[in-house]
Amino acid sequence: MKRLANDGGIESLGPTAFRMERSGGFLGSRTLTGCLLAVYLVVLAWIILLKMQFSLDVVGTMRSVNLVPLAGATVINGAADYKEVVQNVLAFVPFGLYMGVVFGRRSLWWGLAPVALVSLAFEVLQFAFAMGASDVTDLMANTAGGALGLFLYALVRLAARSDGRALRACNAVALAGTALVLVFLGALIVANL
Repeated sequence: MKRLANDGGIESLGPTAFRMERSGGFLGSRTLTGCLLAVYLVVLAWIILLKMQFSLDVVGTMRSVNLVPLAGATVINGAADYKEVVQNVLAFVPFGLYMGVVFGRRSLWWGLAPVALVSLAFEVLQFAFAMGASDVTDLMANTAGGALGLFLYALVRLAARSDGRALRACNAVALAGTALVLVFLGALIVANL
């Protein structure tokens, strides 16, 4: 459906449920999203590559490769413990949310590809610099976490009924989460002085 716009041109009328609106304001800023994503990726690299250490002592200490999914699970009291798999999924959920914000309505693959590629890069870097175990299970769990984040963003967008409101909601949650993580890291730094 089309109508005549105020400027004399033709304006397309689509469903109002998902109309694009000006995001506006601090929380609606794509620059804020980019800054929060950068902080998230730095913290994620610190956790995965440096194992939450404040020195480079971890470099050159361990190198292993596991190409069999779920083969590296720790056995505790005769039962497999998949706690690390769950932690990897949870650690990459924010990445999926960020990719949902960045890529919006594009295909799931647009958002999932960067998550999988960054996860693969971390696994390769761990191997190249002997900074830990490179594990296909980690790659799968990280990508699954990203997919869960993309799904959560789709739900937020559906509930918000507009891209602008979804952006503001995701930025608000990400800002609060980032602030909490930075306070936690500050406390760790002070405790290690």
